[in-house]
Amino acid sequence: MSSDSSPLIGLALDSALANALEAQLLVAGYRSLLLGNSDLTAEPDSHRDVALWIIDAQLENLYRALADTGKFILPAENPPSPAQVNTFAAWAGALIGEVDAALAAGSRQLVDVQAARDWSAVQAVWLLAGSAGASPAVQDFLNGFRNVPPVAFIYAQHFDPDKQDQLEQLTLENNRFTLHLGVGLRQLAQGRVLMIPPRCKVTLNSAGELRSIRAPWEGGHTPDINELLVIMAATALPARGVIFFSGMGDDGAANLPVFHASGAHIWAQQPAGAICSAMPQAAIDTGLVDRVESPQALAHMLEVLYER
Repeated sequence: MSSDSSPLIGLALDSALANALEAQLLVAGYRSLLLGNSDLTAEPDSHRDVALWIIDAQLENLYRALADTGKFILPAENPPSPAQVNTFAAWAGALIGEVDAALAAGSRQLVDVQAARDWSAVQAVWLLAGSAGASPAVQDFLNGFRNVPPVAFIYAQHFDPDKQDQLEQLTLENNRFTLHLGVGLRQLAQGRVLMIPPRCKVTLNSAGELRSIRAPWEGGHTPDINELLVIMAATALPARGVIFFSGMGDDGAANLPVFHASGAHIWAQQPAGAICSAMPQAAIDTGLVDRVESPQALAHMLEVLYER
């Protein structure tokens, strides 16, 4: 049961759904605040103590207003009817698990005002793609920067969805960059590395907002790099690129023609220097890779590419 010191969860949902979810949150030890309308200026003090917002994923107009509160925003995707008692309980349990993980990690600021401002400085979005052995290669890549380029990074590495929570423990050696798990709604920004969650798919928009949605990846990998390349190619971004690092298999190679057609840069780690050479080699074999170098050399090249 909740107490007055329990985290306060704001609910911007249909009243029937909000009431049913409120009961589940109470059992889980949370307090709830139902947002009666979309006007957050009506009673601003009532929202001051909200630790996290759960919002109807269809209410896009609320994201901007809620972003100004500086709190974690979690979309309630595909909710079943509360009348389906067992199905609803399972859905609510999974959602509350995401609430637990978000607050435990201290990730209360999913879309923050400063990051949204920083998006205006971003000249390109680059995908860092890999599988087995990619983590040290990506660390070497990020450590190779002397200055933070005007680039937002998305990091996609194959991972077991059941172990997604372990990703919250990863850190970067280069403190010029910050690493965040892309759960809920996240803002791409200069110097920020957003890690794609393996448990759910993502969407991306032209404002640099990356949102996770409760749906499985359609391809054979979690996350699926082929799908991500199509998502990035279809989004109106300032510019785009991808770097293939160490990994087994050929994920991403099949959709490189689509990505290349969008005017993107396509680079790869030297296969000989990778722990697992298959993934960068598969990309190289398409004939669409522009540059093949060590992770540190690729960092230098990217820095030079966007020098002002």
